[in-house]
Amino acid sequence: MGLKELRKQRGLTQRQLAEISGVNFRSLQDYEQGHKQLSSASGDILLRLATALNCSMEALLLSEDLALHGAPLLPKNDMTPEEINGQTFVSEERNIPGRWVCDGERVATVFYDHGQRYMVPSLAIFRQDLLPFLKDMGKLQIENAMDEIEFERRTGK
Repeated sequence: MGLKELRKQRGLTQRQLAEISGVNFRSLQDYEQGHKQLSSASGDILLRLATALNCSMEALLLSEDLALHGAPLLPKNDMTPEEINGQTFVSEERNIPGRWVCDGERVATVFYDHGQRYMVPSLAIFRQDLLPFLKDMGKLQIENAMDEIEFERRTGK
C-alpha cells in the first residue's frame, strides 16, 4: 500500500495530509505521483507523514519498495495480507531474520544486513498448509540474495 492508498485509507485529502503533517502540498503530490521517490525524503518528512498517517516510517518506505520489487499476490492464496505480514523466519546459515510484507496486491521477503534493507519478490501461493515450505523458501531467498550481495562486494560487479 503506497502513500496515496494510506492517505485515502485514513480518509484524508492531499491538502489535509499536507496541513496535518506540515509537508509541502506540492512535495506530497510529487511523492504520490512518483515524480519524487519517498525513499529520498528526509527523515523529518518521513516522520511527519508517518505520524499523520498513524503508521511507521518503515511502512511508508516498504510500501513504495513493494510496489517496485514485490511479486504479484496469486489468486489461490488462503492467507490474508495480515497473516502473510505476520510471518517471520530466520536463515540459520546467515543468522539473518526475515519476514514477508504484503499490501494485498504484492508480496516480498524483506531482510536487513548491516543496516541495509533488502527486498526479494516472493512469488508463491500462500496457504496455511504450505507455511513450513514457504518459510524454508524465504530462508533460501535470504541466503541466495546474500550470496549475490557478497559476490558483488568482492568483485565490484
